Amino acid sequence: MRSSTREDRFRRADASVLRRYEFVRTDEGDVVSVNVTGGQFAYVVTASRTWAHPPRCSCPDAQRADVNGYCKHTLAVLTRHEDLQCQLLEVYL
Repeated sequence: MRSSTREDRFRRADASVLRRYEFVRTDEGDVVSVNVTGGQFAYVVTASRTWAHPPRCSCPDAQRADVNGYCKHTLAVLTRHEDLQCQLLEVYL
């Protein structure tokens, strides 16, 4: 992901998602699912605590090839949950 795209996504995650949205987390074994609501649509972000698969979001933006699945919802979830924060390293690699 280009650095300008990455920085824009982090700004959007902070300015809108982290400040205004609600997060409801469900843990099932290694998989964490977080319902993210508060915007126009509700989305689900899934992540594996062991990095068995990359984080995924159900929003259309996460499907774009140039962001590698790291939409503002995914970044907000990884930032908010301490046990998932280490996965933010993937954004910079």
